[in-house]
Amino acid sequence: MLTEPMQVKFGRKPPKNAPSLELASFLTGVIPDHPLSEDYLQKLQNWQMLGNDRYGDCVAVTWANMRRLVTGVLATESYPIMDQVIALYKTQNPNFPTQDEGMVIQTCLEHLHHTGGPDGTKAIAFARVNLSNLEEVKAALAIFGCLWIGINVQRENMTQFSRGQPWDYIQGSPNAGGHSVLGGGYLSMPTNDVRFITWAQETGFTDSYWTKQVEEAWVVIWPEQLGTAQFQEGIDLNKLAANYRQLTGRDLPVTPTPASPGCLPAALNKILGIFNQ
Repeated sequence: MLTEPMQVKFGRKPPKNAPSLELASFLTGVIPDHPLSEDYLQKLQNWQMLGNDRYGDCVAVTWANMRRLVTGVLATESYPIMDQVIALYKTQNPNFPTQDEGMVIQTCLEHLHHTGGPDGTKAIAFARVNLSNLEEVKAALAIFGCLWIGINVQRENMTQFSRGQPWDYIQGSPNAGGHSVLGGGYLSMPTNDVRFITWAQETGFTDSYWTKQVEEAWVVIWPEQLGTAQFQEGIDLNKLAANYRQLTGRDLPVTPTPASPGCLPAALNKILGIFNQ
């Protein structure tokens, strides 16, 4: 728990709402087995600020935190360093540090997909999650283990954060700024008390906050996720490829080969214990 106010920055620009894949369009309709509540984030400690106390790089920090979570669960943990976060931040702020204007999440995702991140890994695809459909949110967390979430922070949330309290929607509290965070767990569905990482700390927000203040949420398909039991059970690969082709005019960069859980590499088997404990 924090005992004193922290120096923090925001930095998420409003969504540009460009055409994108929609998660619902390629789900199989089956939500993989998962606990009633889970906190994937808690399995990794010592989250880092990565400059978000000084700069509006929260979108780039969310990328770093997501890469750490995905690699830490499915491969060998790799946590991008500050220089890599700034390199990604400069894709939208080329004159940094004199230019420190934040980022658009979707534009960042497009860069990660087309060019790849500073860690050398390209996102295979990304898709928008329907915020109002809690079953879809639950499916996204069960299949991918994390969500890239764009929120509007209320001024009162900063007090809640400093006290170690979950963020709740407070009627009349003004918005302090747009922010990007990594969602990686839930206390109970469908009340949707989602756990997330921000400013090197883990906290959560209530269902009321989710309804009022969450503005966008995305899933990202990384190479490490291909072949996991959850991905194979939850994602219709043919629909994914067809929707990707319809949106981009190109073939999906990678066509994963279905695998049975018993044939998964040892590193990928780690995820089975997380989703089925």
